[in-house]
Amino acid sequence: MTEWVDIFKDGRALIACGDCLEVMKELPAGSVDAVVADIPYGEVNRPSSGLRNLDKGMADTETFALAFAVEQSARLGRSVYLWCGTEQVSELRQRFVALGMTTRLCIWHKSNPSPMNGEHLWLSALEACVFARHDGVYFGRHCQSPIWRGPSESKPQHPTQKPLWLMRELVEASVPEDGTTLDFCMGSGTTGVAAVQLGRRFIGIEIDPGYFKIAHKRILDAAPLFVRPLESTP
Repeated sequence: MTEWVDIFKDGRALIACGDCLEVMKELPAGSVDAVVADIPYGEVNRPSSGLRNLDKGMADTETFALAFAVEQSARLGRSVYLWCGTEQVSELRQRFVALGMTTRLCIWHKSNPSPMNGEHLWLSALEACVFARHDGVYFGRHCQSPIWRGPSESKPQHPTQKPLWLMRELVEASVPEDGTTLDFCMGSGTTGVAAVQLGRRFIGIEIDPGYFKIAHKRILDAAPLFVRPLESTP
């Protein structure tokens, strides 16, 4: 069985250092309001010209099949957001639809894209996310477009870290005030920080011990001092 860390000693933020392939199977069906995860794209790592880090290491290496990500996300979550590479979009959408879910393609339009090769071609300013939902679930962004424009993180602690403002938008859109968010590719914990700041519960899974420690600290620091466990208060 997985060993969970209860960050605030009250069940609001549970995180585990382990392989999502195994840990997700232990969670009960329909136990979270939204799955929000940034899965490995499997397409970024390559030699760099020096203007941009194109080696994301294991963060961009596909360690599980898309079929697994879809099956478990659909089983656990009422709504799902999977950030993915452009080559993964069609398969993800097809698999969610086959499970009876409604999908949308979401886009993050970066307001500060890398200038790499900008003199030769259009800047790489977009990232894709596949949204899927079961019927009749909570949605708090009525009649809004799923295109979000804003900056990348200025000082990321993970090579594929999404900005906090963007994760807050997804959590607030699909998780009610008493609801729970799951991120099975937790990385440095940005989704957890967003959930805690918004007063939602969080479950996180991360396979890398180093990033797990970073996520633990970031999520703990995201809560006001008066709601942190006494032994962790600075």
